[in-house]
Amino acid sequence: MLRLGKQIVTSQPLRIKETGVVNVKGERSIAMDVAVEKLFIDYVQKNKLPVAIFSEEAGTISFDNNPKFLLAFDPLDGSTNYKIGKNLLPFGTLITFYDGLKPKIDNILAAGAIEYTKDLAWITDGRVTTDLSGNRVTLKTGWPIDKSTPVYLDLYYREGYKTYLSLAQKIFIRNTGSTIGNLSCTLSGVAAGLGGVCMRAEEIGAVYTLIKGAGGIAVNHQGKDLGKENFHPEKTYPILAGNKLVVDFCVAQLKQYSK
Repeated sequence: MLRLGKQIVTSQPLRIKETGVVNVKGERSIAMDVAVEKLFIDYVQKNKLPVAIFSEEAGTISFDNNPKFLLAFDPLDGSTNYKIGKNLLPFGTLITFYDGLKPKIDNILAAGAIEYTKDLAWITDGRVTTDLSGNRVTLKTGWPIDKSTPVYLDLYYREGYKTYLSLAQKIFIRNTGSTIGNLSCTLSGVAAGLGGVCMRAEEIGAVYTLIKGAGGIAVNHQGKDLGKENFHPEKTYPILAGNKLVVDFCVAQLKQYSK
């Protein structure tokens, strides 16, 4: 499915026109969002996969009378980067197959992510993260913890600035403008970790399991592993993920600041 997404995104002209459709998050869809989503839905139907689907654009749908699994995906994460980034700003696709229809975050059979501008992609079986060639991916270790340590935090939401204020000048706060970009930097060893105040349901599973499968941790802002939290399409998740020492440091700072 990641390869199908890559094919349509890279082979077609920039499709940035708004479709007039408002997605389940209340945002206006653009043509490429809808095109990738349709491609994935058609793939599910053609192959008669026993899944219920949750997508950022269409919401929850099912074509199987007795689905056994949940497929969640963001067809075009970083839509604004796609529209204005001239293929310099990162955008991509995140996809997760959950075991069961009401899973915990760690009930994952497989997940993947692809970032189109740099032609980077990763998959996991829920235990080990590899690239598409099968090479195991391991997060960079040995990060120092100082004001030059890069942690990519989602500051799109106003709450993010307030939440992460206590980390200013203690680490190097950065942001690519997309979850897939922040994830790519972490899995590629450019960043020590990533974070967000309200990561969306269609993104959380892939980020969680790809980071864990590469030897990192993925926790909420209280330091609790996100794996035992329930997946729900309408829920968002505070997250810090990546190198354990750096993530633990960030969590400790947030706790101290909140006292």
